[in-house]
Amino acid sequence: MVSILYYLVLLAWSLAYFVFMLLLFALTVAFDRERKALHAASRFWARSIFFLNPLWRLRVEGREHINPKGAYVVTVNHQSMVDIPLMYVLPKINFKWVAKSGVYKWPLFGVVLWLHGDITVDDRGSVRKTLGFMSKGLEHLHRGTSVIIFPEGSRSRDGEVHNFKEGAFLLAREAGVPILPCVIDGAKTFIKGWRVRCNTFTVRITPPVPAGKVAETPVREVLAEVRERTVSELAAIRGREKKTEKER
Repeated sequence: MVSILYYLVLLAWSLAYFVFMLLLFALTVAFDRERKALHAASRFWARSIFFLNPLWRLRVEGREHINPKGAYVVTVNHQSMVDIPLMYVLPKINFKWVAKSGVYKWPLFGVVLWLHGDITVDDRGSVRKTLGFMSKGLEHLHRGTSVIIFPEGSRSRDGEVHNFKEGAFLLAREAGVPILPCVIDGAKTFIKGWRVRCNTFTVRITPPVPAGKVAETPVREVLAEVRERTVSELAAIRGREKKTEKER
């Protein structure tokens, strides 16, 4: 019963959000180049969908690692599509997503990505499209807007951290900005079939890799460091959750 009620409320709330986004885009596109108003609206919507469900708990850790005056290439592991609203809880920064071109074809969701002015990367990895992604990413970073990338490239089927691709790290080096590694958990355990389950979602923000280090260190070494940190932090989050469950 809780699942049905939540889905009905979520559907109604999301449709209202979609209509509001269309109106807000029309009112602000002429002067809001980085779509900050749209980002603020999406952040409010994203936080609300977690708080609307009494079975869910949202934990955000490491806010102190974000400098609101800086721009970052943000990396995060990819468990499910819930990762996207989860990352909108990041405080203090405006950001753009890097999303595969196929995602833009999804009903409603793809339109919202377009309204945001998010960055497309070609599913087929063509050179022209890859260069386009780098160009757009640099443009936003130089204007002070962060860029979020899933370095695994696609969702993890088992919830574990898989191999990282170099795109995020090359972009950070080219832009001369720090890398902000983030870790999420709980995005694969919140639902079973169509039934919503009791669940804790965690977003952990870790200390940034300084721009100087990104510039001076071989890309593969920075990639390995960020991936190792992601793996270890994910294990720490899960260890804590298991301990908490045993104590209940």
